[in-house]
This record gives sequence, C-alpha cells and structure tokens, in this order.
Amino acid sequence: MDFEHSNIKPDYFKENWEGKWKVFSWLEFVCAIPHVMFMVTTFKGNGLPNASFQSWSSFTGEGDNYYVIMSGIMKHTHTYENIKRNKEFCINFLNIKYLDSCWKTIKKHDVDIDEITSSGFTVEKSKAITAPRIKESFLKLECEYEWEKELCPNSFNITICGKVKHISINENFAKVQTNQKYGKDSFMFNLHNPQNPYTGEYFGGGVGTIEYHCKM
Repeated sequence: MDFEHSNIKPDYFKENWEGKWKVFSWLEFVCAIPHVMFMVTTFKGNGLPNASFQSWSSFTGEGDNYYVIMSGIMKHTHTYENIKRNKEFCINFLNIKYLDSCWKTIKKHDVDIDEITSSGFTVEKSKAITAPRIKESFLKLECEYEWEKELCPNSFNITICGKVKHISINENFAKVQTNQKYGKDSFMFNLHNPQNPYTGEYFGGGVGTIEYHCKM
C-alpha cells in the first residue's frame, strides 16, 4: 500500500540538527528527488572570489532565453549578498573527482579568503560578466540577475532567477554521444538524506551520478 499524507509534517519526523525544518521541508526527505550539484561563483565586496556548493535548482528557457532558477539560496549567505550587490553569478559544473574540493568551499568561507584557489581550484575570467569561473568545470553558465522571490512569507530561503549570457563547455563533453556524456565524468547529484515516511528513520545522504539506460 502506498504512503499517503498531507503536507503537514508527522510528529515522528524529528530534526537531526537544530532548525532543520526552518530551512528545509520534511517532504524533500520523503520524496527523495535528486538535484544536480554545482558551484556558484561570485565576487565578494572586497574583490576576492566566493564559491558556494549548491543544489536545488532548475534550468530552462525559450529560444535565446535560458535561465537558472535557484530555489535554495539562504538569505544570510555571502552568495546571496554578492548576487544582490553585483547582479551576476556563474554556475560551474564539476565531476565527482572534484567532490572533496567542493566540500572545502563550505569550510573556507571567511571574507578574506579566495574560496576558489584555497579549495584547490583555478580562477578563470568570464567572458560576459565580471564574476569568476572555475577553470576545472566542464560546463559554465555566466548569468545576470533577473529577479528573486521568497519561497513563502518570511522564508529562510530565497529563489533567484538568472539569465544565461554566455556558456563555456569542455570540448570532450560537448562532442561525445549521449550514452557517453553522463556518469562519473559528468554531473553530480545531491541525494539528500532520504527518510522512511512510515517511521522518520534517516537512510543517509549521498552523492550520485547518472547511468545511461536506453534511447528515448
């Protein structure tokens, strides 16, 4: 029998860290929908590069208009502050061999630190914006800020939309067929600590990749 429930959290769903249900919906951990992971790069107010390991986003558009919609940007972060001030940001996709370096950016976030180079990456100039890129990324989307909206009234998070002004794609990634384009050398996905909907038990989080299955 399927698990059926309203959007109201069951009492047996407990936080495994304080304030969790202010930042995330309990439904995210039941639905267990994977989200692509990437680095958002910006410049801080002092001119140093900022890097944030991010997920919870979508990519869509029409014609020449292509957009990044980031729904999980926390209001108190340097990333949000930098995007609001500079009106631009860059999305950098890295494969799983760079995972440890991506995690380092979460720990190395002081204002006086270059968060790209201190985490083992290389700063690269963008073509259409001033925000920096990560050279090691196989896909980079240079974006201009378009709009923002709270997910709900007095939300902890903000949804930001950016319009893609320029792309940079690794030649090898660009040329390979679909059945070779994904896997360990491609996109990383956030498997955000799924929970048993019947008990609230945490199954543990992870990072995954796509496995090609068949033609469509």
